[in-house]
Amino acid sequence: MLALFLVTATTSADSDAADMRVLTVPPDAQRSISLDGFIGVALFKDETVTLPDVLKRPFLFSPIARHDINLGFVQTSAWMRFALALPPQAEGSQNLLLSLMPNFTDELEVYVGVQKEGMTADDFNHYEMGDHSPRSQVHFNTSANILPLELDPGETTIIYIRARNQDASLNVSAELLSTSDYEYRSIVQNIIRGMWFGGMCILLVIQFFFFYFDRKKFYLFIALDILAVISTYFGSLGLARLLFFDAGGLGNDYLTSSSSWFGLTFGAISIAAILELSQRYPRINFLFRCAALVGIIGVVCVFIGVNRYFTLVAGPVILLLTTAAMIIAILDFVRRRDGQNGLNLSAFTALWVGLIITNSQRYGVLPLPSWFAGSYALASIVHFTLLTGSLSVRLRNAEAATREADRRALEIATVSEQKAKNLVRERTLELEKAKLLAETALDAELKAQEQQVRFMEVISHQYRTPLGVIKTNLESVRLTLPNSDVANRERLDRASAGVKRLIEVLEVNLTRSRLQGPSYKPTFSKTKVTSLIDAALSIARDLNPRAKITITVDNVSEDTFVLADRDMLRLALVNLLENAVKFSVPTGKSNVELNAACHDEKIFLRVTDQGIGLKDGNMDELVKIGTRGENVGYIEGTGVGLSLVARTVETHKGEFMLSNRAEGGTKATIVLPVLDKFD
Repeated sequence: MLALFLVTATTSADSDAADMRVLTVPPDAQRSISLDGFIGVALFKDETVTLPDVLKRPFLFSPIARHDINLGFVQTSAWMRFALALPPQAEGSQNLLLSLMPNFTDELEVYVGVQKEGMTADDFNHYEMGDHSPRSQVHFNTSANILPLELDPGETTIIYIRARNQDASLNVSAELLSTSDYEYRSIVQNIIRGMWFGGMCILLVIQFFFFYFDRKKFYLFIALDILAVISTYFGSLGLARLLFFDAGGLGNDYLTSSSSWFGLTFGAISIAAILELSQRYPRINFLFRCAALVGIIGVVCVFIGVNRYFTLVAGPVILLLTTAAMIIAILDFVRRRDGQNGLNLSAFTALWVGLIITNSQRYGVLPLPSWFAGSYALASIVHFTLLTGSLSVRLRNAEAATREADRRALEIATVSEQKAKNLVRERTLELEKAKLLAETALDAELKAQEQQVRFMEVISHQYRTPLGVIKTNLESVRLTLPNSDVANRERLDRASAGVKRLIEVLEVNLTRSRLQGPSYKPTFSKTKVTSLIDAALSIARDLNPRAKITITVDNVSEDTFVLADRDMLRLALVNLLENAVKFSVPTGKSNVELNAACHDEKIFLRVTDQGIGLKDGNMDELVKIGTRGENVGYIEGTGVGLSLVARTVETHKGEFMLSNRAEGGTKATIVLPVLDKFD
């Protein structure tokens, strides 16, 4: 609006506007000299307008009341003109300094000439001071736009200033300073700037200390936000141009503008994290995420040269975010008036006020002096200081809560420990009673097993003698029969076979009783595998005369031996063959196969059947004593056979495997190490 007003004023100005007021400089001035009311301004949309063009149209200049212009984000070229004169009675020349702020103006040219009739461009000395131009040693201060002027008595010095920004706000402020006053100002400004940069760096380092003790991501985001603000003022105050971009170009623009956008991104993320918006206000949190994305897009716009268009979005977005954060801080403080919420409220209020003043000046909303743009620097350090204080209170509260939780946990642990000791004492007494009861039961069981073994020994002894007599008499009767009496001879053979099977049953059961007893100790000896198989097969066939038991041998010779307790291992094979026959009956397939194979220095004794098989998931349980399969139904059994086999194989340091066959039935395998033939 100010730009339109000035353009309208220049086009409608009459010839009297061409008159230029001359500022008379008092001799030996020791303070700054105000240019208010002595500056004329002309605006040109054509960037190619040069000093000769301006000299031909002096009527375009219109006086302004102040010593600065504030046009916002425009590409208009602004020309400023004023005249200085030293009284003729002055004793000597007067040295003054022309200060042009701010330091980040892209194109800044100054023309200085002594007034005379028919002045042309050749009568002016030309100085380039913008950050797109190479830094010149002519300047009084290489990090600021300071130009020395020398006024002679009785002469009028005319000064033209051309200012233009490509992608930033156009603000130009002209001041006339004495050397002593400038020296004093420089010292004060350098102290303030040093304190500001030092304070911001300290706040930056503090965030990393906080992150070390409390691993929250928002500490890093705050650190990046502080770094972005530092980088912005590092460029806008001319320090970056002095140290890195003294050759001019777009480097300082990229640094300053992109840092501002990065500040928006990290500021939005850090504020959302500090206020816990994702858990408390998801919709507002989405707004902050969008603002962070706007910041990233702004960085891209800076590097493609369209920042002046997209930056119009930044002001409303930043104002919206800051206002939302301040409102939330107010609500939090109303709900809970503590130190943390109070510091948060103060921090966001200071930031909001600083942004309002700065944006009002930068966007040209209010005709504020250029130094108002520095209010954000003050607001930012106050904001981050208060925010860091809030975070320190938060961290202290968290530590206090942790200590209180530890204290309570210790109290609970102490009480729990006492309860546990009492419970352990009670359970120890119960275990002692249970142990005594178990030992008593174990003694009773061992005695019962001993009695069982003795009973089987007695039974075997009592029956073996009469059976031997019966067998002897049967042989005697057979000798008295003629060879032609075939029928009676067959009857005697069947009776002898029955007596033999009855003796085998007694022997097998006696062996089982001994193996199940607690005092049995195996006796290992070199045992031939083929003999072991033949003995087990003979007993199994005697015990199950109707079963079809076949044997296959693979790479097992008469020289294949194992170190085994013959009775134990034979009984294990008999148990497997008995089970295979017994559980094949329900399916009507009584074929049982015993396969002996030798490879890799191991003997594999595998019994397979086509019976009812094993229920899935029941393999490991079946080898426990007293356990039977869930699918055995009415088939008789005690559940000790497989446990006896497993115990026997374990005693022989072998491996026992039990599994279902894909075609139906069960496969039981005993794996034993082969004894070397030289042993």
